[in-house]
Amino acid sequence: MREFRLTLNWRVATWSELVLDPESLPQLVVTLGVRACLQAVELALAHPALARVPLIATLLPQASYPVLAAKALGRQSAVFIDQPAERIVRLLRLALPEHKRVGVLFGPDSLAVRPALARALAARGLTLVEQTILNGEKGVYPALRALFEEAELLLALPDKLVYSPQNMPNILLAAYRQRIPLVSYSAAHVRAGALLALHTAPADTAMQIASAIHQWLLSRKLPPPAPADAGSVAVNEQVARSLGLSLPSATTLALALKSRGVNP
Repeated sequence: MREFRLTLNWRVATWSELVLDPESLPQLVVTLGVRACLQAVELALAHPALARVPLIATLLPQASYPVLAAKALGRQSAVFIDQPAERIVRLLRLALPEHKRVGVLFGPDSLAVRPALARALAARGLTLVEQTILNGEKGVYPALRALFEEAELLLALPDKLVYSPQNMPNILLAAYRQRIPLVSYSAAHVRAGALLALHTAPADTAMQIASAIHQWLLSRKLPPPAPADAGSVAVNEQVARSLGLSLPSATTLALALKSRGVNP
């Protein structure tokens, strides 16, 4: 595990507590979540002095960043909660090596990752079976039914239109009834009935944020925006048994993902 000794004065606060006096502004701002980042951009637009303060946006999905970055006036970077496509596909090969046809419902948020995911799947000999939903939640279930006709598993990607809290229970139930394993990005989905998840644990995110700050302290240069550099695995063993699947344990899968010598 990486260890960092950060020599700096830091404070956790809300934007309402920030003193906008140019002589009292922080040297670096780290935001937590989409809303905090959006507020940072809005404040920077209103206060030119704050716009000159470097910003690291964290705990936000990659899909939300381009819009925020386009509005920002100064230097910025990001630590995303998204797992990189290569790591997701590697987990599929480790956990479900017999499932070759990977179904994905793309929505407005997740469509941006399609090229990287398609390349990663093709590189591992897997086929992308896809449906795109851009016209509201009413299109989710027809697209899901079409997907189930060809796909051998359903890969859920972060997308607030497709996998909203309202939709998720019905999607889980539909996949289970069709005996289609659902692989998600959320441990909560596994507890609710998904087979498997590759998710970003808070402790891993904290270490990555610390690493980005450490790099800035050493060089006064922000690292480039980056996806999660570590992933945690969750497995629903009861669902696996119900689907007649024999999966390695979550610990075994997580260790295999970390081992660069394994190339399934």
